[in-house]
Amino acid sequence: MNFAFVCGWCGAPCVMWGEPVASWWTDRYELPDDFECWSCGGISTTPPPPWTPADD
Repeated sequence: MNFAFVCGWCGAPCVMWGEPVASWWTDRYELPDDFECWSCGGISTTPPPPWTPADD
């Protein structure tokens, strides 16, 4: 599932893929600890959940 985050450096919206984690009682996803902004190239930290699903 894709999740939307905002770059901490330039404010651009960034979309990251969340890898599903095996769980039969809830939907859980795993994301990297940080991400590179597509716009400015800055490295931002992934915020703690809950995460906002990105529009398809």
